[in-house]
Parts: sequence; C-alpha cells; structure tokens
Amino acid sequence: NFRQWIKLNLFCAMTKNVYNDLILILVLKMRRIWFRFSLPFLKIYDKFQYIRLCYKSLTYNSFDSTAESAFEPVFCIVDFAVRWFGVAFVTVVLCLITSVVVIFYLHVLPYVLQTYNVVYSHLHILYGHYLLMMIVFHYYKAVRTDPGIPPMDISGVPVTSLCKKCILPKPPRTHHCSVCKNCRLKMDHHCPWLNNCVGHFNHRYFISFCIFMVMGTVYVSLSSWVLFNDCFKVGDKLERAYNAIGWTSNEEVHTLRVPAPPNTCTGKERAYNTSVVYLWILCSAVTVALGALTLWHVFLISRGETSIEKLVNEKERKRLKKRNISYRSPYNFGFIQNWKIILGFRTLRSFIRRVVLPSSHLPEGNGITWRSNIETSFIA
Repeated sequence: NFRQWIKLNLFCAMTKNVYNDLILILVLKMRRIWFRFSLPFLKIYDKFQYIRLCYKSLTYNSFDSTAESAFEPVFCIVDFAVRWFGVAFVTVVLCLITSVVVIFYLHVLPYVLQTYNVVYSHLHILYGHYLLMMIVFHYYKAVRTDPGIPPMDISGVPVTSLCKKCILPKPPRTHHCSVCKNCRLKMDHHCPWLNNCVGHFNHRYFISFCIFMVMGTVYVSLSSWVLFNDCFKVGDKLERAYNAIGWTSNEEVHTLRVPAPPNTCTGKERAYNTSVVYLWILCSAVTVALGALTLWHVFLISRGETSIEKLVNEKERKRLKKRNISYRSPYNFGFIQNWKIILGFRTLRSFIRRVVLPSSHLPEGNGITWRSNIETSFIA
C-alpha cells in the first residue's frame, strides 16, 4: 500500500508539472500571437499620440489675456521685420553718425576755431573727438558682442523654469528672444538699432553707448546753436534788405506793403543753411528720444532690474501688497553697488580705466549664477 501511495503521489506530481507546463506554453503562444497582431495598432496609437502632442504644443496659448492673443499676429510680423531689417537699421545709424561728423567738420569746427581763443577751441575739439571715440567704440562692441546663451550641459547649473520655445532649462534672469529665436542670459530687450539682444555680456556697452550718444548730441546741438539761429533770422535779413533800398524805419518796414527782396543766396549758401538746420534738428531730436530711453534704463539699473524683470517684479509687488508684504528685487544691492556691478569697477582707478576710457573687460559673473540679497527681498 505504501508503494502504491508513493507511485500515486509521483504520478500526480508529474501530471501537475505537465499541466503547468502546458498552461505556460499556451500563455506564451497566446501572448506572442497577441503581440504580433497588436503591433500595428500600437504603432498607429503612438503616431496618434505624437500628432496630438504636436497639435497641443503648436496651439498652446501662453498669454494672460485675450488682447495679447489677438495681437499675436502683429507680434510675429514685427519680429519678422526686426529680424530681416536689422542690418538696415544699423546702416541707418552709421549713416546718421557719419553725416553729423561730416557737417560738424565742414561748418561747426571752422566756426569754433575762428570764434574762441586757442586754448578753449582746442579743449572744445578734444572733448568732441573724445565723445566720438567713445560712441563708435561702444556701439561697435554692443553690436558685435554676443549677450550670452545658456549652456547645453545643465549639470551643476541652477534652473528656474523650462523655456516653452527652446524646450530647454533656463537659468535665473534668462529669457527667450522671439527675434533671435534663442534664450539670452540676463536679457533686457532686443534692440533693432543694434540688430542684437541686450544681455549679460553687452549690457554695459549698450548703456555706455546711450549715455555717450546723448552727451554727443547735446554737445553738437549747443555748438551749432549760433549757426542754426543765424539761419532763421529772417527779420534781420529783411530789415537789412529794406535798409539797402532806402527805408530805415522799423515802422515803415512793417506798415508798407512792398514786394519781398529777391533771393540772392547762392547754391553753396543754401547747402550750408540746409546742412546746419539738418544737423541741429537731428541732434536735438535724438537728444530728446534717446535721452528718455537712457533715463529709463538708468532707472532700471539703479534698481538692479532689466526691462523684463521690471514687468515681472511689478506683478509680484502687486500680489504681495495684498498680503501687506513689501517686495524688493533680489538683485538690488543699492544705487552705487548696482552701477559698480553693471560697469565693472570697484575703485576710482578702475573707474577711469574701465568707464572713462574704452575697455573690453568682461562683466561680473558668468550670467548663469547670480548673487542675491534674497534675505532682504521680502520685508513684512
């Protein structure tokens, strides 16, 4: 009986193993058949998901209001125009600067040399040439210097967000330029007159160019004011003309109706008057327009902000104001320290060498990691 019991157990064990093996083989075959028939459907499903993701990314709306969405085509047209006409804008700037320099040499410079004494006239001309040198140097560096792009290798790099256009991580103070189609370190704005973005590595060149350009236009406007005023002394010219034909009384000049004296100006005199008027009006207009822009950027630099950060921080201030919390930019270290950081000087000697004279020194930091006063940014 014991032997029969052992044989029965062995038979059951073998039967169970065979049964399990048969089930396993059947499951594997069914799985293989299912995988073979479902593979085309899986490929179709993957393509459908890919198309769905592409559609969502292309139709993604990152604007805060309906008005911004409505103006999106306008923004695209402006970006396209700025991108393709950037070289033309730079050419216009160079032509305007060249025309001002030529007219100054032809008409204003001889007037200065003939009117003032030797010492004052030489100091006058030396100061004008110094401004011209600084304007040309900083404009060239602002145009040719790359503002900086984030590194592709993000290991060890602080990341604040993901760029929705580049699909790449963005370090602090980095923003995407829709004209350059790239992210820029510490981006301030895209300047069409530079055909370049204003960012970390050329921000100093941009603000220095603006300041020296305003100083130059003010200098030219003041220097050519006497010549410009002489071109419009019509009353004195008429009085001299009427005196030449016999009327010497001012009342007679204004009460008697007589034909206007003939225009005896030569072509050279007309060209002189036109160029002087053009010079003074151009420099005065640039002084007003560029002066306002320069004051705006001076205000931003004094607060440790860029143009984009000004908008972001303004929203943050309004949000925290409701909680009775005062917000301060984490990159604001005070008026003097902010200008030392942007201009890259620490002592009076370095100020003369790096600010007063042309200098190609690099800005403070690498544009990826930033010092911040985060402990004083929120004041309850």
